[in-house]
Amino acid sequence: MKRLPLLCILLLVTPVYAGTIDPETAKKIEALGVRWWKARPMNRFAEWDPQVREALLKEARRLGQMPEGSLRRVRDLFWKGRKHWSGLKRVKRGSKLVLDTPYGEAWAYVSSAGKNKGLILGLHGGGEGAGSASKGSWRGKGCMSINPQAVVLDGDAWNTVHGEKFCLSLIEIAKALHEVNPDKVYVMGFSMGGTGSWFMAGRHPDLLAGAAPCAGVLMALPKSQVQTPEEVQALQHGIVPNVRNLPMDYFAGMVDRNCRPGTYLYVWEELEQLRRDDPGGYQKIRFRAVEGLAHSFAPGEPHALTKRLLQHARDSFPHKIVWETALNPFPLPKERDKTGRFIKRWFYWVHHADPQDTMTLVAIRDGNTFEIDLMGGELKDLSILLNPSMIDVQKEVVVRADGAEVYRGKPTPDYATVLETLDARLDRTLTFDRRVRLGE
Repeated sequence: MKRLPLLCILLLVTPVYAGTIDPETAKKIEALGVRWWKARPMNRFAEWDPQVREALLKEARRLGQMPEGSLRRVRDLFWKGRKHWSGLKRVKRGSKLVLDTPYGEAWAYVSSAGKNKGLILGLHGGGEGAGSASKGSWRGKGCMSINPQAVVLDGDAWNTVHGEKFCLSLIEIAKALHEVNPDKVYVMGFSMGGTGSWFMAGRHPDLLAGAAPCAGVLMALPKSQVQTPEEVQALQHGIVPNVRNLPMDYFAGMVDRNCRPGTYLYVWEELEQLRRDDPGGYQKIRFRAVEGLAHSFAPGEPHALTKRLLQHARDSFPHKIVWETALNPFPLPKERDKTGRFIKRWFYWVHHADPQDTMTLVAIRDGNTFEIDLMGGELKDLSILLNPSMIDVQKEVVVRADGAEVYRGKPTPDYATVLETLDARLDRTLTFDRRVRLGE
């Protein structure tokens, strides 16, 4: 048998684009990353100084041309600076993680920390003036668990402006401090925690591999505590359509008087209609209406559903995404609140600089071709985020909106896009090296 020369073998096993970064540029990237982390807000309760952020992005642009195939190397050089992040300065105190917030100290139990593990964010139940975190109440094999205490014990505390920002902060800290696998992040809860888990699933499915929103409710009109689906006039927008690609596993008790099953029954009918209208979507959602069950776990739960859910990894670059926005989802801020609602601008592989309430985006990618249907927002504010795992970088990218071609070309990788998208979610998977700005 003929033996291939060593050079040929190396060419066969080496990626087509094995971009290299020279040592001097690598030092500049790493130094910029340190400055970026030092300037980054300590958690989601704080905002970037826009001038500081823009100055850092300008510095990234001045680094010159980014070699094709160097995304992972550049991302890792930026990532090295995370130990300088002020958000990590006061997060450990025994088995607790502690954050400084405008509401004072917020904390969570942390267990089974370990690099490249999954993460279970377990949300406790309760209500107005009631509810407490329990160490290890939500856990699963191969995952660390974070079980936070609500910042303020409002009704539906996890859906509030402070509850959402606390959950987002905890996920980011787990990714930066413990380097959890960003493709194995799950949110789970019971009662008020189930309500919060549905909220997080609908608002942030791009961050999650699965959700278990057990025995909760969805925000609805005329009220959320209803026994039958017929009593629901409307659901909170900006939640249900967004879970197209997200695995979910949960239940409701049919004689539950604490979290009545009406909204869950209503949303299940809505999900079934979405499945009929959108073949291939909403397929990984499992819901059970349990006869005779009051406000308690169904037999065998939560162990069985947790085991099933942990078999799923995130679909990080789905071929079709559906994004409906809600700028001010319920519950609305109270007068005593010291923060506003988190504005979501990044969703899987798209970014919208100025999302409007009820804006709806349907985006489909097929190889290098992208089809966009945007209603309620400006196309000029939309960007398509790309990396070599999504496209053939040797070919043109084509974007069509409402059937009309709005872009054709070969977007090139740049350092600023890597840094900006890494910062957006502290997600080493959802990091991109090029973008198509449809407003240009």
